[in-house]
Amino acid sequence: MTKYSLAQSGPDIIVGREESKRRYKSQNEPGTKPGTLCFKRYSDRGTLAGNVWIPRIVPGFLLDQISSGLVVLHLMATPDTVIVLCTSILSPLLYINYLPNLSMNLTWSAVGIAIVFPLQNSIKDAFSHRESSLQALGDFRATLIQVFLANMSWDWPGNDGWYGRAEDNVPKEQGGKGVKPKKNTPLPQDHTKRVHDLMLQMLDLLQELLMIPRRGRARQEYCQCLSSEKTYVEAAEIKGRNAVMTLITRLHGAVEDLKLAGMPANEASRINQYNMMLCKDFEKLWSFKTYRTATSLRAVVRVTLQFLPFLYGPYYVHMARSTRGENSGKITIGTVVFACFFASFVSLLMVALFNVAVSLENPFRPDCLDTIRVQEELDLTRESLAQAVRDKEMAWHERLLCEWEVVKDNNVDEESSEEDDDDV
Repeated sequence: MTKYSLAQSGPDIIVGREESKRRYKSQNEPGTKPGTLCFKRYSDRGTLAGNVWIPRIVPGFLLDQISSGLVVLHLMATPDTVIVLCTSILSPLLYINYLPNLSMNLTWSAVGIAIVFPLQNSIKDAFSHRESSLQALGDFRATLIQVFLANMSWDWPGNDGWYGRAEDNVPKEQGGKGVKPKKNTPLPQDHTKRVHDLMLQMLDLLQELLMIPRRGRARQEYCQCLSSEKTYVEAAEIKGRNAVMTLITRLHGAVEDLKLAGMPANEASRINQYNMMLCKDFEKLWSFKTYRTATSLRAVVRVTLQFLPFLYGPYYVHMARSTRGENSGKITIGTVVFACFFASFVSLLMVALFNVAVSLENPFRPDCLDTIRVQEELDLTRESLAQAVRDKEMAWHERLLCEWEVVKDNNVDEESSEEDDDDV
């Protein structure tokens, strides 16, 4: 029987972080517990990191190549790809068949100015937009947790002792928590639960707000007669905003209950300051949700991508003309196929880069590789609130027993085995 130490009693052993790392490393030396053929782990980076298995160099390289190909294919799975692919194939064929003498070795500087430069700026701005949104969401989560901790834990001097928070106007001689001074009302026993429920609802509403489809599309401005998308999006955003702001406002009522129970004005003012910071962080999230990078820039790139193959038709004719051998100056099937392939490759690459910028445009877009994982981030906040409630009664100086810092005692295993043999 294997025993794991959770408290210092009997033969069980509680070890510190350094001792845990030392024992774990000694148990995972090469030749004792090596990794598999395709995976490995770093036992010298600590117990927690040592439990993570990662691919070795060659399998990792192969997995990266496969994953990169799948990402590119996913970026190309859009209607833009179909249109650009058709124009890229048609352009060389039309020029070769109907304008075979229009052959020019064009420069690609125009592509850099009209497409690559705007795409670069668009991707850069979208990524910066995502990073700022992520920081704003992190600030909101941190402030929310601090507001909850203040409402749950902060205490103040009572009438005949320190614990004024627990006083219930019942004398201690009668089994109560103490009598409050005049004009003070006992704090409701479910005050923490009320604040906790309010914050869980706030997180749910914020998640729904951030999941609303984005505004800022060109079609929402110029095609309102054909689609009511803009109206629906704006109406949903306003409803979500009003709901979240209502709950943030109610947090001031929780502070008033604390003041009524005797909390000093300076501490209550500090909690209200946290509430103000929470409102400020939400306004930042609202701004990142409702405002986007330049719509006109994306429109220019999208239109240019569609016409690029036709603009470079003479270059593809020049490419299709053989320059060596017996067929010098002539157009062959092989050179035509290569010209079509080259035109398609360049156009598809531009479409993939354009879709990178579009995917980052909404930083809260769900099920996207590079956007913020909203539900996961807010679930972490919910778990932090629940953990704070579970740990409420623990002393602050009590050592936290982490699962990965608790190691098994081999001597106990041997003794247990011997005892089992004796019983048999």
